[in-house]
Amino acid sequence: MKLNRTVGKAAGSGVAVVAALLLALTFATNDNGNAAHPAPALPAPIGATPPASPPPADDAAAAAATPALALLEEIPAATDMTYTKYDRDLFGQRWADVDRNGCDTRNDMLRRDLIDLTFKAGTHDCVALTGTLNDPYTGETITFTRVSKGYQPVQVDHVIPLAAAWYTGAAQWSDDTRLQFANDPRNLQVTTANQTKGDRTPSSWMPPHGPCDYATRYVQVAHAYDLTLAPDDITALRSALTSCTPTH
Repeated sequence: MKLNRTVGKAAGSGVAVVAALLLALTFATNDNGNAAHPAPALPAPIGATPPASPPPADDAAAAAATPALALLEEIPAATDMTYTKYDRDLFGQRWADVDRNGCDTRNDMLRRDLIDLTFKAGTHDCVALTGTLNDPYTGETITFTRVSKGYQPVQVDHVIPLAAAWYTGAAQWSDDTRLQFANDPRNLQVTTANQTKGDRTPSSWMPPHGPCDYATRYVQVAHAYDLTLAPDDITALRSALTSCTPTH
């Protein structure tokens, strides 16, 4: 049974993420002067609980897991790593209107992932005021109410965190490619778990609900953008997808 939880005004602060670790990294290059494979995903914060074994997958997620396993085998492990300083601003304007539909990416994702929507008048059904989220990360049913200022309880998560992407290939991309990645719907999910997840990757975080779909999307996006993956993340993704794959 899904938990009904109303989300409105913010209460408390979000869980701290590990961005400070990223800023401590310094730039280095290989002998040819070209940046080598970027760094692997960040380690889990001290005291972090390892991802739990994924629950059984539904039929659709299980069916998608098999081709995702094949894609995973084509993604190289990040081994020869160098470090450049991650800066969120290098991924361009936050929630840009990259598809030029008159609505920024955040509101596009709210419209995609929420149901029973109401919109702010005069925005051409762009700015969501209320709605319902069936959160795929937590399994909860969330009543969404727009918060005009401050902490937003319902956020848009990057499946592959921008920091992780930076260290696994994005440092070598053009500005346009980084902007597109930061706003790519394939890599975005509306959820209340964004603060808990932070910049963590599959080796240190898996959603408590729906890990099959999460792992599949992670692999699909990494493959589409020619990213490398940290060896520990490859292991975690393979384990999740194998658990989701039909046995008969």
